[in-house]
Amino acid sequence: MPSKETEDQKLSARANELYWQSGMSVNQIAEDMDLSKSRLYGLVQPHPAESPCPECGSDLVFPNRTAMEKGFVSCASCSFEGEADGASREPRRELTIEARRKAPTPAGTTPVGGKEPAQRTTRVPTHTGPGAKRVLWGSALLGLAAGLYIAIRQRRS
Repeated sequence: MPSKETEDQKLSARANELYWQSGMSVNQIAEDMDLSKSRLYGLVQPHPAESPCPECGSDLVFPNRTAMEKGFVSCASCSFEGEADGASREPRRELTIEARRKAPTPAGTTPVGGKEPAQRTTRVPTHTGPGAKRVLWGSALLGLAAGLYIAIRQRRS
């Protein structure tokens, strides 16, 4: 009987193959693999951009397919984020439903790029654009108005 780790490796390899190399939507992949979307996202590893980080020299990656399509890369080592200058964007190939069913699940394969996957980190988005200031001020004013409303209602009671 195969170990749980081996099954997880096979599942991860299959998820990465479908995510990065097929034209299937995330919903379709999750349904096809009988996984929740959050479980699928947990299995998918960033795709190597085959370009070094300009700040620390580590390998840059595409965090997701949208980033790959737009040429946006990031570095897991130093948190650099930017445009892909010369990073190779591999086109996704369409797999038909029949081809997906016949495609073997890779056993004992190495992750994309032949390297061990980097430790996944969660980035907290920072919003520093002009719209962020409006949201901050709007939230502050809304909180002030709510506080005044509650204070006035308390005094009348």
